[in-house]
Formats: sequence, structure tokens, C-alpha cells
Amino acid sequence: MNERLRLPQTISFGMLMQTMEEQATDKRLDRFEERVDERFGHIDLRFDQVDRQFRHVDAEFHRIDERFKQVDGRFQNLETAIRELRAEQKASTQELRAELQASHQQLRGELQASHRELRTSIESMQRNMLFGFFSLAGLILTYAGFQLS
Repeated sequence: MNERLRLPQTISFGMLMQTMEEQATDKRLDRFEERVDERFGHIDLRFDQVDRQFRHVDAEFHRIDERFKQVDGRFQNLETAIRELRAEQKASTQELRAELQASHQQLRGELQASHRELRTSIESMQRNMLFGFFSLAGLILTYAGFQLS
């Protein structure tokens, strides 16, 4: 009879242990699920933060890209203005060269004409001076001849 009493107690104890183990496992699984959910919730928050940062960085890149487009447009305008200035400068330089060459030719012609005129005047003056010297010498000789006679 002792064995019979023990048998149901052993079965009951075994059932109790099995129930406790099942409950412990269920509780552990529930707790594990809660912790996994907490971790995934935390990971979701971190991903949201990272996504916000990426959106912020993307907006910043977009703003910088727009700024570069503005600067590029200004540089293109500046480049166009520089080309126009160079073309104007080149045209002005060619115009000035042509004017300088024309002025140079005109001045050279005037100088050559003045030189010829001056040369003619100097030659005429030299002739007059020679004539004057010879006339003076003749007068001196004539005066000297009168004095000697």
C-alpha cells in the first residue's frame, strides 16, 4: 500500500514539476519576447534617429548643391563678362595700334618734310653766309687797297 500511495505522489510530483517547468519556460519565453520587443523597439528608435540624421544630411547636401549651382551660375556669368572684356580689349588694342601706326606715319612724313625744308633753309643760309663772308672779305680788301694806295 505504501507503494501505491507513493506512486500517485510521485506522479503528482512529476506533474507538478512538469507544470512548473512549463510555466517557467512560458514565463521565460514571455520575458524573452518582451526583452526582444524592447530591444527591437530600441533599435527602431535608433533607426528613426539615423533616418532623421540622413534626412538632415540629405537636406544639407541639397542646400549645398543649390549653393554650388548659384556659384556656378555666377562663375559662368563672370566668364562670359571676361570673354566680352577680352574681345573689347583686343578690338581696342587693334584700334589703338592702327591709330598709332597712322600717327607714326604722319609724324614721320611731317618730320621728313620739315627736315627737307630745314635742310634747304640751312643750305640757303650757308650760301648767304659765304656770300657775306666773301663780300666782307672783298670790302676789307678794297678798303685795305685804298689804304695802301
